[in-house]
Amino acid sequence: MTQRYVDVSIPPPLARELTYRLPSYLEPAVQRGSVVLVPVQGRLLTGIVIGELNHLDGIDPAKIKEVSQIVDSDTLLDPKLVDLCRWVAEYYLAPLGAALGAALPPGIQLASTRLVHLRTSRGGSINVVSDRVIEELRKESPLKVSTLERRLGRSGLEATLRHLRLGGQVEIVPFLKGPPIRHERCVKLTDGRRAEEALKELPARAHRKAAFLKHMLQCESTSRKSLAEQGFSSALVSGFAKIGLVENFQREALRDPLAHIEPVEDEQYDLSSAQKLVVDALIEAADTRQFYPSLLHGVTGSGKTLVYIRTVGHVLALGRSAIVLVPEIALAWQTVRRFKAEFGDRVAVLHSQLSPGERYDTWRRLRRGNQSVVIGARSAIFAPMVDLGVIIVDEEHDGSYKQEDLDGRQALAYNGRDVAMVRGRREDALVLLGSATPSLESYHNARTGKYHYLSLPQRVDSRPLPQVTVVDMHLEPFQRKRRAIFSGELRLKIRERIDRGEKIVLLQNRRGFSPILLCTSCGEAIECKRCRVTLTYHRHSGGSMRCHYCDFRGPVPATCDHCGAADLQFEGIGTQQVEEVLMEQFPGVRVIRMDVDSTTTKGSHDELVERFRRGEADVLLGTQMVAKGLDFPEVTLVGVISADTAMHMPDFRAAERSFQLLTQVAGRSGRGSARGQVVIQTLLSDSPVLQEAARQDYDAFAQREMQVRDEAGFPPYSRLVVFLWQGSDESAVSRAATKGTAQLNSLLAGSDRVLGPATAPLACLRNQHRWHSLLCSATPKNIHGIAQAALPPMRQIARAENVALSVNVDPLSMM
Repeated sequence: MTQRYVDVSIPPPLARELTYRLPSYLEPAVQRGSVVLVPVQGRLLTGIVIGELNHLDGIDPAKIKEVSQIVDSDTLLDPKLVDLCRWVAEYYLAPLGAALGAALPPGIQLASTRLVHLRTSRGGSINVVSDRVIEELRKESPLKVSTLERRLGRSGLEATLRHLRLGGQVEIVPFLKGPPIRHERCVKLTDGRRAEEALKELPARAHRKAAFLKHMLQCESTSRKSLAEQGFSSALVSGFAKIGLVENFQREALRDPLAHIEPVEDEQYDLSSAQKLVVDALIEAADTRQFYPSLLHGVTGSGKTLVYIRTVGHVLALGRSAIVLVPEIALAWQTVRRFKAEFGDRVAVLHSQLSPGERYDTWRRLRRGNQSVVIGARSAIFAPMVDLGVIIVDEEHDGSYKQEDLDGRQALAYNGRDVAMVRGRREDALVLLGSATPSLESYHNARTGKYHYLSLPQRVDSRPLPQVTVVDMHLEPFQRKRRAIFSGELRLKIRERIDRGEKIVLLQNRRGFSPILLCTSCGEAIECKRCRVTLTYHRHSGGSMRCHYCDFRGPVPATCDHCGAADLQFEGIGTQQVEEVLMEQFPGVRVIRMDVDSTTTKGSHDELVERFRRGEADVLLGTQMVAKGLDFPEVTLVGVISADTAMHMPDFRAAERSFQLLTQVAGRSGRGSARGQVVIQTLLSDSPVLQEAARQDYDAFAQREMQVRDEAGFPPYSRLVVFLWQGSDESAVSRAATKGTAQLNSLLAGSDRVLGPATAPLACLRNQHRWHSLLCSATPKNIHGIAQAALPPMRQIARAENVALSVNVDPLSMM
């Protein structure tokens, strides 16, 4: 019989792949994705089997250790997901263990606990340790191995436990650390015929007993909690249990994060001619059961969600499953409600605001095929779907799909949208990217034939796009020696909407009250000493200065840190200030503010959105949250307080982000029968980006911006990798960055180039100095070859300087 060998991925901090021999008694159960216990440096660690070796390449078989045990009886990770994780780790230059960790059930740790059960105390003594193990287990069984280590010491314990297990004296049961499986007490009928006879024999006055038996005959089994809620007492249930008509049992109680979602009327929508063309193309593609990458470019209000629903419905009819990615699930509950109205209990959600138990139970339902549609944020791309047929990435341009790594703490910085394409190709699924303002990378892929291009150029029912007015704030009169927050144009339109009972959305993409506290004597701003960024003044909760990066909080200083003068003045506008001025200028106006400060608790986003939907406010004011996917037919005015916020960022994507944000927030207006209006306030009224956003002219923006990118050699005409060095000693960080960048430069060829090293735009974060370099190449193969060859010596240099090095492939942010 041929000996089998497997590679096992050990999670961080070891983060290595090791080879093990597979004992014959484990061979039928172990496959790719199995979680196993393996010996590493005298200890048993948990790892995931990632593949089988056909040959050992010169390794001495005698030196290869055996897999000790399998942890899960069923394969924890589907082999297809294991293969996907291997691609993710390779492409994003990350440890494989980190990628596998992203695909594990939420809340599960890739570490296991082992319980030792005493089976029999008979048998010959192996050694002194075995006698003491048996003695401890006689007192208490089962015991964790860690408990035995604490009581008896580690020396010789593992070998003794192995001998005891093989001799049948103990049983060792490993299990993964994670949320406990919840159970509920239940009751079921033992004999339906006996219950019917008992019901007939009950006296007329035994109303509750009769009602109970009738209820049990209808449902056969139910939970004790449900019975109590219907007024059936424990004594009544126990009485029937004593005579054997019912019996108590326990069953797994799955935690449902959608339990609070109120059922909505399932509205039937007819497809427009444009929607029907798109849906027909997607259905035809789904029927082929082949990979079909596509971009749905539809203006705001064109009915992309209905296209998603009809496509998913067809895929489900084929017996396959669906993943629907949204930028932020907390802002997409209306999408969840529409899908749930259409597909009922087949719909699940996965996102970080769920409890670990809710996420774990949802993962297991999907793995078993009990649910076939999952809606979630970025990490849902790793959901364990059975026969995946379609992946939809809504608002595919959104930066939330890329896990950026500002402080070097994330071992894996992946883009959920791009991983969706790879998973779709590997599982022969349809992949649909949807947006009114596609990323230039996706638009380029569609225009060059890499993706199928689908278009919805008009709003539903041919409703017009909103009328947009650009207001030059240079021409507005000052109020109290300061620039006005609301222009005359915006004030007039707000008053008109309030008087008519219509709704308003206001965008100010800065939270807090004022983003800058400026010294008028020396011109310096008050900064966070840990991050070297300006502190933001928050007026609520007594007033404090806060850092939005490290969350430092402190009182408002009386004097300038630089010159000691007391001439401090608040500059800039945050959402709290807009809210205050709005209520001053429009007495009685009802405002809901939606930003990070007002949405800290679970479900708070959904609560605020539903309050606005129910008409409890006239104005929804917020940061970019209010620009994402909200559909309110009653909104007829959108106001952008300051359109210039993102224009000055030191990032080649600043123009693209600004255009997307302005176009998206403008699209919240006029989605009902009345035409909407938009007022954009700016100090850069001649900016082509603002003018193109005002015209809702994506093609003009894309054509101009793509030419700029082409000339500069930036994506989509190149690939980028950012190397970031961080440490408490700035000179050590500078040395590591300089030496590391030299390694990159030594490997360049042709048009490849390196920019840097230089201080990062965010030069210090949490007292960690930050330097970066940017590797650019027009060829993906080149850029990965250079990065993979340079990384080992670069990491060695960083370790020598006591500096952290992180890598970001295809970065969306240069911060």
